[in-house]
Amino acid sequence: MTPKHKLNLSIIIFCLIYIIFIVFVISPLFSGIKKNSQDLVSQKQTLVSFEAQLESLNRFKNLYQEIEPNLEKISNLFINPEVPVEFINFLETSASSCQLFIDISSALPTKAKEDPWPALVFQINSIGSFPKFLKFLEKLEASPYLIRIQVLNIRRLTEVDFLTEAMKGFVTGDVRVVFSIKVFTHITPR
Repeated sequence: MTPKHKLNLSIIIFCLIYIIFIVFVISPLFSGIKKNSQDLVSQKQTLVSFEAQLESLNRFKNLYQEIEPNLEKISNLFINPEVPVEFINFLETSASSCQLFIDISSALPTKAKEDPWPALVFQINSIGSFPKFLKFLEKLEASPYLIRIQVLNIRRLTEVDFLTEAMKGFVTGDVRVVFSIKVFTHITPR
């Protein structure tokens, strides 16, 4: 082998070693660096997202603490749909304080499309003087419940009405008022 062949063979071997070094050492090293850089960017984005969520959660906690007393008041606006006894007692007490006779018919559960919450509908038949009935309506409007008056029929008592035994104690000029009220209820979990 001549020195020229030896030199060419040495150059070829050196080039092969250099190519093998680049393919098996440098290339995987750069691939690892690229993958680690992508992982780092992804983790930074996740960290930023978590920090934003944490900040949002802290704002919500502060807001909740500010509005928590009002949430209890809002909850008290709704009646219990299974046992509306407290509301019925309110109606009876208010009517009694206004010196009205009332008869409360059964509550019918409803949920109309336009209503934001479920409700109970009560039909109330009352007899008494018109000013006392207006006072009773004012108490209903000022009540701590969400109430909507739906139907209101007012009729003055006549002499024919006084012929029945049930009308003893009422006077000419009193009115019979039949009305329906919708009272919004708590949303019951299913």
